[in-house]
Amino acid sequence: MEVICVLILVWSTLTSNALPPVIRIGAIFTEDQKDSSVELAFKYAVYKINKDRVLLSNTTLVYDIQYVPRDDSFRTSKKVCRQMEFGVQAIFGPSDPILGAHIQSICEALDVPHLEARIDFEPLSKDLSINLHPSQEHMNKAFKDLMTFLNWTKVAIIYEEDYGLFKLQELVKAPAAARTEMYIRQAGPTSYRQVLKEVRQKEIYKLIVDTNPRNIQKFFRAILQLQMNDYRYHYMFTTFDLETFDLEDFKYNSVNITAFRIVDVDDPQVKESLEVMEKFQPIGHAILNKSGIIQAEPALMFDSVYVFAKGLAAMGSIKPMNLSCDVEKPWDDGSSLYNYLGDVDDLRGLTGNIEFNGGKRSNFKLDLLKLKKEEIRKVGQWTPSGGVNITDPNAFYESHAPNITLVVMTREERPYVMVKDEKNLTGNARYEGFCIDLLKWIAGQVGFQYTIRLVPDHMYGVYDPDTKEWNGIVRELMEKRADLAVASMTINYARESVIDFTKPFMNLGIGILFKVPTSQPTRLFSFMNPLAVEIWLYVLAAYMLVSFTLFVMARFSPYEWNNPHPCHQESDIVENQFSVSNSFWFITGTFLRQGSGLNPKQSSKSEPSRLFSFLNPLAMNIWLYMAGAYVLVSITIWIVARFSPLEWKEPELCDDCLLKKYSILFEFDEHCEHDASSGIGSDAADDLASLPNNDNDIDEVIESINDPCLSHEHADGRTLEILENGFTIGNSFWFAIGSLMQQGSDLNPKATSTRIVGGIWWFFTLIIISSYTANLAAFLTVERMITPIESAQDLADQTDIAYGTLEGGSTMTFFRDSKIGIYQKMWRFMESRKPSVFVKTYEEGVQRVLEGNYAFLMESTMLDYAVQRDCNLTQIGGLLDSKGYGIATPKGSPWRDKISLAILELQEKGVIQILYDKWWKNTGDVCNRDDKSKESKANALGVENIGGVFVVLLCGLALAILVAILEFCWNSKKNAQTDRQSLCSEMAEELRFAVRCHGSRQRPALRRSCTRCSPATTYVPAALDLPHINGPMNLMEIQFIPESSQHAQRRDAAHDGPEEVAHQLRRRHLAATLRWGHVDVRVHLQRHPGLLRGPVQLPPAAGGHPQLQGHSAVPRSGEKKCHAGT
Repeated sequence: MEVICVLILVWSTLTSNALPPVIRIGAIFTEDQKDSSVELAFKYAVYKINKDRVLLSNTTLVYDIQYVPRDDSFRTSKKVCRQMEFGVQAIFGPSDPILGAHIQSICEALDVPHLEARIDFEPLSKDLSINLHPSQEHMNKAFKDLMTFLNWTKVAIIYEEDYGLFKLQELVKAPAAARTEMYIRQAGPTSYRQVLKEVRQKEIYKLIVDTNPRNIQKFFRAILQLQMNDYRYHYMFTTFDLETFDLEDFKYNSVNITAFRIVDVDDPQVKESLEVMEKFQPIGHAILNKSGIIQAEPALMFDSVYVFAKGLAAMGSIKPMNLSCDVEKPWDDGSSLYNYLGDVDDLRGLTGNIEFNGGKRSNFKLDLLKLKKEEIRKVGQWTPSGGVNITDPNAFYESHAPNITLVVMTREERPYVMVKDEKNLTGNARYEGFCIDLLKWIAGQVGFQYTIRLVPDHMYGVYDPDTKEWNGIVRELMEKRADLAVASMTINYARESVIDFTKPFMNLGIGILFKVPTSQPTRLFSFMNPLAVEIWLYVLAAYMLVSFTLFVMARFSPYEWNNPHPCHQESDIVENQFSVSNSFWFITGTFLRQGSGLNPKQSSKSEPSRLFSFLNPLAMNIWLYMAGAYVLVSITIWIVARFSPLEWKEPELCDDCLLKKYSILFEFDEHCEHDASSGIGSDAADDLASLPNNDNDIDEVIESINDPCLSHEHADGRTLEILENGFTIGNSFWFAIGSLMQQGSDLNPKATSTRIVGGIWWFFTLIIISSYTANLAAFLTVERMITPIESAQDLADQTDIAYGTLEGGSTMTFFRDSKIGIYQKMWRFMESRKPSVFVKTYEEGVQRVLEGNYAFLMESTMLDYAVQRDCNLTQIGGLLDSKGYGIATPKGSPWRDKISLAILELQEKGVIQILYDKWWKNTGDVCNRDDKSKESKANALGVENIGGVFVVLLCGLALAILVAILEFCWNSKKNAQTDRQSLCSEMAEELRFAVRCHGSRQRPALRRSCTRCSPATTYVPAALDLPHINGPMNLMEIQFIPESSQHAQRRDAAHDGPEEVAHQLRRRHLAATLRWGHVDVRVHLQRHPGLLRGPVQLPPAAGGHPQLQGHSAVPRSGEKKCHAGT
């Protein structure tokens, strides 16, 4: 008995923890779903579970199906409450969202799990609700991702049900791209055609269609009737059942039809399940489509039943309970069962992996389907975590479409598109150019035929703010009169907002085209260019300052005062000019290329490496001109020197060399007036007749005279010799200019102070001349191009040079819409300039540039093309911006991405670069520019380069001749006054002597009289010492002409003896010593050659008086003036 009680207790415990043998479930279907595939799928799932004794081995599922009107929520609620009273443990359905919301509220109140297979609009999770359909949030995200991938920017959304807008509201609120344009319309079977017409009129080619699957065939018919089934249109359906519909009418055109699916019929497990289902007749055949594919809703219903069974099995025990909607007492095990249902995992159904998060489907996969090559094919998939993954890249970029012919709009522009000259050509053969070749490559890559048309208004396309319309190619694309635009069309924001562009096939920027500045005409005085005007003025000022400083320093330094005639050949003292200081001075002067007045007696010559290489820097005609200039200057110097009295000076010879060296004639001219303190006045010798006639008396008079002009005795008894200073004010200026010209001046500083001044000046001239020479080479050998503008800033800052752009082009838009100040300024200038600076074509712009005073703002590629074909054109500055050329398509064109991929491939293969070289560099009209920067040697200088130097030389020679003539006239006037004869006769006499060629190295000295021993007006023969005449002199003629009767009478002394000649010479010596008057001594040696046999013996003067010795006896300009002794 006890054993029986224990067994009963154990059995009751086991039975209390086990599932009941029968579990009742309820299902709600709308009346239109009676015997539908959804209902059959539900029944088939219950059948499969009951037959499978593994999942629920001891439990049988029993369903209670109720049919309700789609628009009657009250009756639906009553039927659900009746099911609750019969003790159902779960409610399935309905598919209608409104009815489903009412049922869900009842289930939530009674804690009965509610399993759905419909789209849910609510983003939040609901208690006791399990939905196997992906949420609308996930679906909208999938649509967005696909739109982004396909680059849809203009989309039409067509929905049929009233709640369709709620389904897609998130897609409308937050489109795939911020610039996406949405057009939303509701349409039913009766209004499909009307709505599609509106879409076509608005030129929208991308459509999202959310229509009832029962009416989808009617929608397909409307598409065909309106012929909206070409390649431009792309339809994305929200249904999961695209492959279950008949698409036979769309298989042979290029329309794009895309949709997602949730049932992967290619999955082996799903395929096996469908095969088993198809064999279960007649239900299986009714569930599956004619193609053997199950639709999404039946599949979701089938999986929902399995989810319930899986959760129920996991729970293990349950206590069924009859519920009432009136009492609203919840089911005790309802929440537990709901939790088990939500935790179902490791379940793969017809819709793939089944997992839930808060009652919503998660971690699922959607297959992307597309009509391709006469069938629906899987081309990718979408997951909530990974987004769109395209498994077939060619799905949206067909590589071959031979039956498609596209209209390609272009614009004639060299070298992109050009019309051939042949008149018998037709069609596409009429055109050639870079874009034509590129189009051929792209058509071959993508796979289409094309017809080329030229844009009617010859414009690329620009937006007119006044009319608010586009023109040119852009308008043609917007109005769908063209499928592509292949031209030098710039990608910019304004155009991109109304049309689409492919990836750029060429990168460029805006450049400035300008005429090559012509070489400035070579000026004769171009040698002045290396130094600025102020530098020349500074050099002149430095020259003046150094010259004056040298003059002052030489006056103060005692070392600059020296004996001007150290002619003492009998001296036993000799001097070496190369002392230590002079040696250093010699090296310094040599280094500074100025000389030093120290000349080595011998020098060695080195043979040049090339005998005539020094001729290379100058052209041959320049060397010939220089040779002519050398001859001309030499003759001019000779002529000027003969006319200028300042170039005549006495030879500086010693006494014993006088008659030996001078065999033609000499003239002694001396005038001097002594002070009253000298003891000899001008009134003491009014007439030569008052002089003694006896030779001894004459010698005594001469010996007794101490001429103050020869020596000066101070009160202390010291006798000072007369010295001269070589650095007169004139010589100082001559020294400075000689140093500057690197020629020397025969004036050599001797004192430390003057050497410092000279050395500093030499260093200064070294730098100046070296800098000038170095820069002169560049100025004369390098062709200088002076460009008035160098950048856009230079253009904006001036108004003389006009500048403009192509009218209606992207460059014009760039300046018009720019926010940069300098470009705004340039736009205002271009907009207000009259006549207009805008051109219709690039050729017109280039022509205006060639005409001058015009700069053309254009794309760098076109600029490069123009510059390479015309050597008179050049680019100024760099690029103003960076952009690219692209192939334009209408908004949302499917060809955009296909062509972009083709362009990228052509770039990687180098095809585009090959085409660029073909049309830019390899044509026969390329300009050959001389790259002077790469020349190996400098150009020889021509007359046009340094001709100004010859002009300066000729002007200097002319000035010298003019000055010589003035000096000649002035000197003749002075002599005429002195000689008391007419100016004409004096000029005639001087001119006759000047034009003599033979025997004219010496001339009679100029005759002047001085009043106060003025050195500036004293001329003395170069060497004359006649203190005594001892012995006969065989002179042919000796004339003494007193000043009173000079040139009035001549006396022939041919028969006078030597005694008379000596007498006359002594009287002349006395007269010169007394500064009596003018004395002419003319010695003609032609008839007395005996004078050449030996020197004339002249005994020294008695009494130790000084002798007359040429120059040294008379103060000159710059000498220390002598005065009578005290």
